[in-house]
Amino acid sequence: MKARRKRRMSRRRRERAYMTAVVLLAIIVTVCLTRSIMHDDKEFEEFEQQSQEFDAQMQRIDEQREASGQNAMLEQVRTWQQEEEPDKYAVFDTMSADWGDEADGFVFYDIPEEYNRTGGYFPEKMQVYTYCVCKQYGVRYDLVVALIEKESGYKFDKVGDDGHSIGYMQIYEECHRDRMERLNVTDLTNPYQNVLVGIDYLSELIERYGTIQDALAAYNYGEQGAKQHLWKKGIYVYDYNQTIMNRMKEIEEELEQDAGD
Repeated sequence: MKARRKRRMSRRRRERAYMTAVVLLAIIVTVCLTRSIMHDDKEFEEFEQQSQEFDAQMQRIDEQREASGQNAMLEQVRTWQQEEEPDKYAVFDTMSADWGDEADGFVFYDIPEEYNRTGGYFPEKMQVYTYCVCKQYGVRYDLVVALIEKESGYKFDKVGDDGHSIGYMQIYEECHRDRMERLNVTDLTNPYQNVLVGIDYLSELIERYGTIQDALAAYNYGEQGAKQHLWKKGIYVYDYNQTIMNRMKEIEEELEQDAGD
């Protein structure tokens, strides 16, 4: 009996010790959390105070500028800067829109909205010029439009290939210096000159290789590149020329539909 009583008393002491430890732990955790919250609240109050002081300081500076006329002067400077910034679209006004009989049959093409949203621009004056040059060279207009879409997304100021390929038709200047001299072209960033060089080159490739698909491959890879990387391996239709030829047909259908409306 005495042994049992001793065991019960020992068990109770252990339980009391355990409960005491739990209570102490809970008190310690509560104290730590309270201090943390108080610390966070203090930091927040300091931040709020600093923000208010900063806002007040900025307001005083603005009031001083207003009183001294500095704000008006800054606004005038901004206006002058905006007026002096060149209009990059002004280049399209350098070409006459009157092409006489050459423009017969022309139908304006609304470029897809996805290209409008991403900076594409193909105004009517530019389209008329492209259409007339295509007629002069005997190159399909819908083909050239599809090529421009693929190469530059209708961005006349696009620069690719580490600065070497320029404009609507991504002309690689180093490869076309003789062509540019023959055509009296001096600036490939000018959209009219750019398209003239591109159509001249494309016409030459179509005449040399006999098909649009091969001409596009040579336009894309360069003639030697197309021979080595495509034709030597039996590849004649691939993503680049297939995409352009598909878009050419779609654009042709859209223009025919618009012409009939």
